[in-house]
Amino acid sequence: MQPTTGNNPKRPWLIPLALILMVVGLSAGLLLRQAEQPMDGTAVPQLTSGTLIPAPRPLAPFRLTTHGGGEFSQESIKGAWHLLSFGYTRCPDVCPTTLALLARLADRLRQASPDMPIKTAFVTIDPERDTPQVLADYVTYFDPAFLGVTGERRELDKLTRQLGVLHARVDTENSAMGYLMDHSTAIILTNPRGEFQALFSAPHEVEGMAKDLIRITTQ
Repeated sequence: MQPTTGNNPKRPWLIPLALILMVVGLSAGLLLRQAEQPMDGTAVPQLTSGTLIPAPRPLAPFRLTTHGGGEFSQESIKGAWHLLSFGYTRCPDVCPTTLALLARLADRLRQASPDMPIKTAFVTIDPERDTPQVLADYVTYFDPAFLGVTGERRELDKLTRQLGVLHARVDTENSAMGYLMDHSTAIILTNPRGEFQALFSAPHEVEGMAKDLIRITTQ
């Protein structure tokens, strides 16, 4: 999981964050090795651009809100597949690029099957600035069906911690933005039981992800 932003402000906290990244990297390595193990005596499907978790992980309770005012929780996401992307609306480069890719991916999946049961949610890591209205204007620009998700910081952390999504505030000098957010770029897939099912690490590619998602959701 690669944290990234488009700017290079002074970062005195870089060494501590690097240590955190090392820990996250080791955890990711363990996850990848687990994903290679057989499940119930059968071979785990090999994906083109993602990592399938053979024993999907249930999510601990969290309670967030969609840009339309609906509940977004470990219970509300049950019944459909969800792609979760984490970022913030003032992100200078990575977030809009990722959402544009997810919009193309959504079009590709709709072409494959108009009834493809996959929803896309953009979860803000900057809830102080990303209000429901801000998210509504932002995510629907890329695709009217996209969900913007925000909520209280402690509830957001409940979700990001269990998914291994790293994020950190970066204060910037002489910037109208005030601060940036470094964050992981991985896209998470949850299954209709509300479990952590797969991980798509950068760089992301539409056709590869589409093939993987079709394979996962139709097996």
